[in-house]
Amino acid sequence: SPHGGRVYATDPPERSTRARPPRYDSSREGAAALGKTKTTDRLISAFATASRLWDEAARRTAPGDVACRAGCFGCCIGLFEISLAEASLVRSGVAALPDEVQADILARARRIVSESAQAFPGDAARGLLDPDRTEAADDAYFEVVADRACPMLELPSGRCRIYAARPITCRTYGFAWAKDGAVIHPPCGLNLPGASTGTQLAASIDIGRIDEAGAVAGEIAKDLDLDPEVESTIAHAVVGSAFGPRLG
Repeated sequence: SPHGGRVYATDPPERSTRARPPRYDSSREGAAALGKTKTTDRLISAFATASRLWDEAARRTAPGDVACRAGCFGCCIGLFEISLAEASLVRSGVAALPDEVQADILARARRIVSESAQAFPGDAARGLLDPDRTEAADDAYFEVVADRACPMLELPSGRCRIYAARPITCRTYGFAWAKDGAVIHPPCGLNLPGASTGTQLAASIDIGRIDEAGAVAGEIAKDLDLDPEVESTIAHAVVGSAFGPRLG
């Protein structure tokens, strides 16, 4: 991918045989809503570790080394893989937006999904990438969508419309990613210009320290009858049928 890829009672029996109208149980709806809110809060709390790691990396740089700023959205062009936990958080972020904003996001997401469906290495309608897809198929698809703006991107401001619910990749992009003391993905080309690998490593994000909310993903997967390791994209997460009721 252009960003380097990865890292979710029944009612008492009726006493009469006569047909009765369905009863509205506000306590159930409230419990379901509360459960979703708690899941969202847990995901945001887990992903906050990635945000803190970015802030720590920024503090290890010199003035002028970091070009990231409000309105810079180069990293918002092109899709990339996201986990089930990330997909769930993205959907919750979209669901909380005003209707007109949701409608714009969904229209843009559907357009991306429709126009790239032939190249999608998986089930585009459900929004699931094939776990057995080849690297070549993966690369071919993400090349097709490399010039597509993220549906969450607000233009011309360059704002993310679900900033608090953005995926881990979005929270860590800009600095090098490191694993076992080595750089595995370079920083944004606008940051640390001309820096050596050693300098990049000194201001890198150790992906091993990121909380990817594996326990929460397991619960989400059970609710949706999915494998907790499934992957999607931001566009597919908001319109794919595998992730819950249709938004909008």
